[in-house]
Amino acid sequence: MENESRYYRINPVVSCGIEKDGAVLFNPDTDDTSIINDSGHLIWDFLQHPHTVEEICSYLRENYENLSTEQAYKDVTQFVNALLPDFLEEVGDHEG
Repeated sequence: MENESRYYRINPVVSCGIEKDGAVLFNPDTDDTSIINDSGHLIWDFLQHPHTVEEICSYLRENYENLSTEQAYKDVTQFVNALLPDFLEEVGDHEG
């Protein structure tokens, strides 16, 4: 778990437009967009403040009771990797 001690948060320049089944992210600096589903939107809101992958996994499992630890880690890692560096940013610690 290489990302375990790293903290991530939303890139403050990115806007988030709520949609029926998730949200659309837009980065005006790169002119890129990304569509996220409902669980991605839940994670996005959680990342208003810096959190580790482990903390994100725990939060996701609190909201989806049938989600296994392994599946949560796989999903969160994929989410973070897909959105770095344009939509999420890595910060030095939880203070950000």
